[in-house]
Amino acid sequence: MSNNIFQQAKQAFEMRSQLKKIQKAMENEQGEYTNAGVTVVANGNASLVSVSIDPSAADLANLKRLERTITENANKALNLAKEKGAKLMQDKSKEMGLDKFFGG
Repeated sequence: MSNNIFQQAKQAFEMRSQLKKIQKAMENEQGEYTNAGVTVVANGNASLVSVSIDPSAADLANLKRLERTITENANKALNLAKEKGAKLMQDKSKEMGLDKFFGG
């Protein structure tokens, strides 16, 4: 019986290690969205990587529009990164034989 416990502990450790690799790979998956002179890049871990604003888009007389554009672009970039991250998770899970745990 103790052999079984050690085997399960080893499998759990291996799964944890594999999941950390997937998480690291998701950091490299990026979604980028550009509209109205504002570019937003997000990664697969749902973090913003960068925001770039073309100076011609920075109309100080209409900051509300710029703020709205940044928010909309950030949400779209995050969604793109999320989709890429989900695809990566699905592919890596299959490669590692973990898809049965994630409904694959």
